[in-house]
Parts: sequence; structure tokens; C-alpha cells
Amino acid sequence: MSAPQGLEIELPRDASGFVRRQCPSCLRIFKTRPSRFDARSLQRRLLVMFPFENPHEGYEPVPTWTCFYCGHQADADEWLVRDHVAYLESLARGLANHVRYEQLAHVTRTLSLNPRPTFVAVPPEALPQGMPDEPEDLRPLYLVCCADDVKALWDWDGPFYCPRCGAHHGGLAGRQQVHLEFIQE
Repeated sequence: MSAPQGLEIELPRDASGFVRRQCPSCLRIFKTRPSRFDARSLQRRLLVMFPFENPHEGYEPVPTWTCFYCGHQADADEWLVRDHVAYLESLARGLANHVRYEQLAHVTRTLSLNPRPTFVAVPPEALPQGMPDEPEDLRPLYLVCCADDVKALWDWDGPFYCPRCGAHHGGLAGRQQVHLEFIQE
């Protein structure tokens, strides 16, 4: 049994196409549109967990993003939610087991060179299937600064920040009340 030669991983999207993010500081959840840096973020995080790779060989720079709620800034690979990190940890363990198995199975395949092996390589379990589906659970908001949409908690009505450019916005425009008066003639 050998590990696959290529592996595609992407962050799950909700029905509207948004990706869940979690602030590493305040731990609140929000969603943004997928970024062209999502693949680099996943790769960077996986490289940290996967002991058989030289991290400097696959290390690509990622932008700094800002928390929608508290304004905390961190590299893009720090915004993965716990489910995403748990999946990547499981995948890294699975890949490490597959590499270890291939290294040990090499002795069996070259038995004529070493007729008395002192171990038996046990095939690893299958790699985890994928990340969990993304629910449609936050409300959309439009950010004028970057002409982009974000999804935030339904009960959030305080000031907020643009996750991409970090611009501070004073209050939640979606909560403003409009009063209409009807004049009868």
C-alpha cells in the first residue's frame, strides 16, 4: 500500500461560497470569500506538522489578515478553525505513517540484500477523507473599503475591521434603523 502521489486539499465553503475563519486571539468565527492564499496557508500549516518535509523548501509567504471583531492581525495560516487544524493534524499523521511504512517496506522489497529482517512493516490506515461540510450560519455584510463581503455573527453590532485591509468601521450598518413616515393627502 502506498500513499497517493498527489493530494488536493481545500477549505470547505458554505452554500454561498464563503470560507470559515477563526481569530487566533478572540476565537470568534467569521467568514470571508476564498483567498488565493488559502492553498499556501494550508501548505504552511501542513509543513509545520509533517516531520518528513524540510519546511524551508515549501515555505511561501502569506499576507497578514485582521480579525473582523477585535482587530488582531496575524498571518493567513493562523486563521484556520479548529476543525480545519484537526483535519490537517490527522492528515499529517496519516502521511507520516505512509512514509514510515514505505521506508520499512523497502527492506521487504529488497529482501535479497538483507535476508534476515528484524521487523514486519504493517500497512497504515487510509488517509482521512476530507474536511467537514460548512454550514450556512452567519449573516452577510458588505465592506465598502475592499468591495468585498464578509459573514459575521448574527448578534454582533459593534465596531468591526475589514479582514483584508484592516480598515476600522465604526458600527454595523446592517443594524441601522430607518424610519418612514406616510403623509396622507
